[in-house]
Amino acid sequence: MTPAHGLLPIADPRRTRRELLRRLGAHRVRFCAALLTLLSGTAVTLATPPLLGGVVDAVTDQSGRDRITALGIALLLVAATGAALALAGGRMLITLIQDVLAALREDVFETAIHLPVSTLESSDSSDVVSRVTRDVEAISEAASDVLPDLTGAAFTIGLSLVGLAVLDPRLALAGLVCLPVHVLATRRFLTRSHVVYGDVRRLESARGQSVIEAVHGAETIRAYRTQDQHLGEVARRGALAVERQRDGVRLRNRFTGWLHAAEFLGLAAVLMTGYALLGSGAVTLGAATAAALYFHRLFGPVGALLGSLDDIQRATVGLARLVGVTDLGRDPGGTATEAGATHPPEIEVKGVSYAYDGGGPALSEVSLHVPAGSSLALVGASGSGKSTLARLIAGQGEPSEGRITVGDAGTPAGRYLVTQEVHLFNGTLADNLRIARPTATDDELRHALREAGADWALELESGLDTPLGPGGAPLDDGAVQHLALTRVLLADPPVVVLDEATAESGTRTGSLLGALERVTRGRTSVIVAHRLEQARAADHIVILTRGRVAEQGGHDELLSRAGRYAALWHAYTPAARP
Repeated sequence: MTPAHGLLPIADPRRTRRELLRRLGAHRVRFCAALLTLLSGTAVTLATPPLLGGVVDAVTDQSGRDRITALGIALLLVAATGAALALAGGRMLITLIQDVLAALREDVFETAIHLPVSTLESSDSSDVVSRVTRDVEAISEAASDVLPDLTGAAFTIGLSLVGLAVLDPRLALAGLVCLPVHVLATRRFLTRSHVVYGDVRRLESARGQSVIEAVHGAETIRAYRTQDQHLGEVARRGALAVERQRDGVRLRNRFTGWLHAAEFLGLAAVLMTGYALLGSGAVTLGAATAAALYFHRLFGPVGALLGSLDDIQRATVGLARLVGVTDLGRDPGGTATEAGATHPPEIEVKGVSYAYDGGGPALSEVSLHVPAGSSLALVGASGSGKSTLARLIAGQGEPSEGRITVGDAGTPAGRYLVTQEVHLFNGTLADNLRIARPTATDDELRHALREAGADWALELESGLDTPLGPGGAPLDDGAVQHLALTRVLLADPPVVVLDEATAESGTRTGSLLGALERVTRGRTSVIVAHRLEQARAADHIVILTRGRVAEQGGHDELLSRAGRYAALWHAYTPAARP
């Protein structure tokens, strides 16, 4: 599946079913145990109508108080046993589904964070957010509230029809009079509601995107005095979503009306048949009563089964949207998730060109080679293509033309990107560090901090347990960048790409340069240098101008050529001028 501009892909129904069966199949023992428990609970309650019919016959035949008491005790035992089994089976099924859903949610998140930046930037922000919030919520509600009831209802319907057939096959046939109405109503509802619910989700995403764009561009909107225009756009998209939701409500109301009509039609047929059979002596009054009770007890399960299709449809739409994201992670060209490498690999860039949507070329026919375990510094003016080339090497996107190879073609190396965009996650210092390696022990975290020269972090009020982020310990941008470099040591990738990773160093320049030297040691590294000291320390330097390679070579070699790099170096360090 290829995502269209503005929208991530949505899996088709067949693919969605396969994925659901695959995930449930991984827990087949638990799934079968839950279904067997629910089936046992339903089977036990199947004895209720015959027992009630027995009470009717006992009263009619004047069998005595002892028989009626025994039947009453049996009814209590049946009710208690059935309720206990239904409760146990429902909990088992809910726990299983929540485990499956948690794994799916984690897969969606993992896929999203490894997708190329170009893929995420080409889709609406609200589309991504709505999938990991509202879609997950719809599936969770269906799994917790609907699925156990749905399963129990299906068992109840099947076993009740069996009970009717045991009493008299003609009673079962009478009950099936309602079946054509149910089938017709259900087919019409499923056909139309799937389209309506899909439209509702897309319209809600569009409405959310309008709000996000208005918030992000608030200053520009105020400057051009276009508030009314943007409010009108939000209102227009909101009205479209509300109108489509009304279509869904109208569908549900009509569907419910057909269900009620089918139920009363079937009950009338069973009562009439029972009356006729009773008159001919084919059944007893107790059996006729049990037949009516069997069918009447189908009202709730059938209503639950068919009425829950509304929730199931919403959950199915949400599942298709989530599977659409996870499938991007299985696309060889759509993810940067790669197998790790034991030794630093080489990097080969051949004839790479790249252009952003709606813009001119950012890179044009760039070719370079980074030997295994060496460092490359990218130097150039703002807009020369340094960051673009670094992100492509890091796997954050694919070239428009050419090829980038990192390691062997069959086993590409893991790559780690650190940019100048500093971010602190809510949580403790340990939480922020374990993003790179969730299994790291406290001792490993302390060792990484000391190795990166970030001992200051251990002196915070609560050490590794110090809360960071809003409301936590205040850290400047340089400190946050220091933690980002520490995460590189914890992740221990064979390739590291640093896009001006010390640009916000402030007063921490010395310690950050030391951390930079440590994280590149023993790895193949690409550094977007905003300070020429970083370029001088690199094994190889590439000068980019307007997306093309202007010069490349070592520090001393480039100085001897007296070209662009030499001019930059002498301007940067006046004392070094000849």
